[in-house]
Amino acid sequence: MRVASKLSASVWGRVRVPGWAWFPAGLAAYLALVVLIRASLSRSLMADESEQFALSQVLALGYGAQSPLIIWLVWAAVGVFGPSAAAVVGVRVAALGLMYAGLYALGRVLTPTRGRAALCAAAALLVPVVCWDFVVDKMHTPITAAAAAFTVAALVRAVRGGGAGWAAAVGGLAGLGVLAKYTFVPFAAGLAVACLTVGPYRRWLLSRRGALAAVVAAAVVAPHAAWALANRGAVSGVVTDALTKRPGHPAVAMLIGAADVAVGSFASVLAVFGMAAPAVFRRQSSAPPEVRLLGRAVGLGCLAAVAAVAAAGGHQLRAHWFTPVAVLLPVFLVARLDRAAVPRWRVAALWGWVGVVVVGITGWAAVLAATDWTKPGEWFRARDRFAADAAALLADRPDFVVCDAVRDAGNYRLASPGSTVAVLGTPPAARPAVRGPVAVFVWELKDPGARREDPVAALAREYGLRPDGPVRVSREPAPGEPPCRRVAAVRVVPVDGR
Repeated sequence: MRVASKLSASVWGRVRVPGWAWFPAGLAAYLALVVLIRASLSRSLMADESEQFALSQVLALGYGAQSPLIIWLVWAAVGVFGPSAAAVVGVRVAALGLMYAGLYALGRVLTPTRGRAALCAAAALLVPVVCWDFVVDKMHTPITAAAAAFTVAALVRAVRGGGAGWAAAVGGLAGLGVLAKYTFVPFAAGLAVACLTVGPYRRWLLSRRGALAAVVAAAVVAPHAAWALANRGAVSGVVTDALTKRPGHPAVAMLIGAADVAVGSFASVLAVFGMAAPAVFRRQSSAPPEVRLLGRAVGLGCLAAVAAVAAAGGHQLRAHWFTPVAVLLPVFLVARLDRAAVPRWRVAALWGWVGVVVVGITGWAAVLAATDWTKPGEWFRARDRFAADAAALLADRPDFVVCDAVRDAGNYRLASPGSTVAVLGTPPAARPAVRGPVAVFVWELKDPGARREDPVAALAREYGLRPDGPVRVSREPAPGEPPCRRVAAVRVVPVDGR
């Protein structure tokens, strides 16, 4: 035993893990956990996954509801790996990994050690929207948050003495942020105003390098911006609906939305740091300019987002609209740890809270996967049943499928491999062409005895098709079965009969 012990100690004593390897290894382990949780919760595509999978059939400059970057990435992944759920989920997990990599990169330019930079990334898990919603579904928001983190990191590098290459990187990353999601625009506006309040960054922004960054950003965004202007009616309609959907008195709705943002994006971060490291909230007159810039960008980005909603006549706020700013708040607070002389045990306590979150989401996912005790668990099972019903209804694999809900369209495509799946209401440039002799119209059946006229009219207007034949229903609910989502389908033919 002594010989074995000495031999083991000798072997392990010679093993040296490079310091840079710890963060990639930890991130890979966490992303593997995300994939495991996602696979255990549902066999069907979630709402965002389904939407991007359906829209990625056509490569277009815009798709109406969101900026196009993530859809382009799904289009590329499907082209390489084939049309599958794994390709879509893989893009989503990669976007999540990019977000944490961006926060780590920002931490590396703001903090003295790799450990602090890793905490900058890991502390994003203290944001409720990040720790759960990003595990289950979101696609646009993680890559937007990644663009925000990388943009600030590149900006700090550029101002510290980077050349024209770093200036171009700032502009390129900012442009990609706009293409990722429109909620990046208020953050970018807040960051620009914050630059004007910090001497070195003001001088850089107003210099030739700042102008170069602006030109590169404009060049990246210009094609999509031209498309958005040409289709401003469709884009503004979607945006207006998102901003005003909450019913009730506008002032009350705005207050409810503000409370949702505070709880879902900022409250838990402030509470954890307030308990574990309260010294970071004390005034620091010697804080370096990049830390002051980040703190002001967080605050001004939030104000810009609220102002944008109010200027557009909206009265609804949602937590995930603020996520690109919310994930930067922990970075700002971690960057203040050393200057606040926070003891090591308090830093360890922050890591402990991150560990509690990881254990918590894992346990919660296990409960949802194993039981129907909660409404979320029932929802996952209901979504799987809906996808199974769609697969049964499309078992004959029609050539062309039209549906009226973009967030179900990807599951229809998954249920009928080889079929082209179109969605009512998408802009003309994003619509796949009608093909094949067999086409069907499918929709969620809320009233078994009625065929809705609006989708039928849109079907004729957008695709030149009309229903022809009996309506088929996926299944009738069994006696005593709780209400569930069902699918209906009807064969469609060209309006002109040819």
